[in-house]
Amino acid sequence: MSDITLVPQEGTSIKEMMGIPVYMNTSSQSALAQLSLLNKSIMGEVEVNGKKVKTEVHPPTSFKLSISKEENLYSEGVEIRTFSVRERWSKWLAEENNFLKSVTISPAQGSIYSMDLKDTKGGFNGNRHMGYVEDFYSLTPDQQQSIRNVKRTVIVLGEVKLNHPVDEEGVYDSDYIDKWTPCVFEFKNMPSYNKLKKIYTSLQSNNGETGTIVYSQKLTGVEAKMANGNTYAVFEAEMGDKVGHLEEDSDKLIVFSDWITRHDKYVTDEWSKSNAGSFSASDADLVSSMVNVEESS
Repeated sequence: MSDITLVPQEGTSIKEMMGIPVYMNTSSQSALAQLSLLNKSIMGEVEVNGKKVKTEVHPPTSFKLSISKEENLYSEGVEIRTFSVRERWSKWLAEENNFLKSVTISPAQGSIYSMDLKDTKGGFNGNRHMGYVEDFYSLTPDQQQSIRNVKRTVIVLGEVKLNHPVDEEGVYDSDYIDKWTPCVFEFKNMPSYNKLKKIYTSLQSNNGETGTIVYSQKLTGVEAKMANGNTYAVFEAEMGDKVGHLEEDSDKLIVFSDWITRHDKYVTDEWSKSNAGSFSASDADLVSSMVNVEESS
C-alpha cells in the first residue's frame, strides 16, 4: 500500500472523482493533451534513387497524441493509467465543422441510454432515438439516422506513455521515452470499450477502486473489417505493469475533475442560451430540476 494520499475535492469521494464504477463480474479543456487512434495512414515522402516516393509514415492503427496545435506524437502502442471514465453523446455537425456534445455522466450513474442529457443545441441526447430497440429496421428512417449519427462516446481521463514516440516525420522523440503525459482519450468503438472494462473489472477486484491508477493498461491498435470489406482501427486492451501511486496523483485527480466540471458547464451554458425565452422562469427551473435529478440518480 502506498503512503501517498489521494485527496479528492471537498465533499467528493475518490470514487466519484474517478467516475469509474465497480464493475461486477456479472474550451479550456484542451489544455490536456488529446489521445486518439488513427483510422487512416499518414503518408510522407522518402528519397529513393534521387526521386521522392510516397510512403506510409504512420499506419492507421497508430495512436496520436496531440500535445498542442503545433506538436503531435505517434506510437504503435501505448500504456495508460485511468483516473476517470465518463460517457456522453456526440454528433458531427458538418455545417459547423464542430461536434454537438451532451453533458457527461459516470457509468456508475447507470446506463446512458436511460438518461436525458442536455446538449449544446438546446435539446437532449442530440435528439437521438432512445430506449431499447428490438428491431432496428422497424424504426422510421429518421429514427434510424438519429441512432447512426449520434454516437455514444467514451472519455478516459488519465495519463499515457507512448511505447515508441515519433514525430510527424517518423523521427524518434527521446523526450517522451518512459514519460507519463496527462491526457483525454475519446473514442466511440464499443467492442474496444468492453475489452477495457474487463481490465478495469480485474484491477478493481484485486486492487480496490484505484487499481486502474496503480496498474497501467496496455492498448494496441489493430484493424477490424466491416461487412463491406473495408477496414477500420480498433484497439485491444490488456493489463499492464504496476506503477503504484505517484507523488502528483492527488493534483492530477483535481485537474481531471476540473476538466469534467468545465466541460459540463460549457454544455449547460450552451443549452441555456439555446432555450433563452423558450420557457418561463418557473418552467425552466422545473425542467432543470428534473434533469438534474435524472443525471444524479
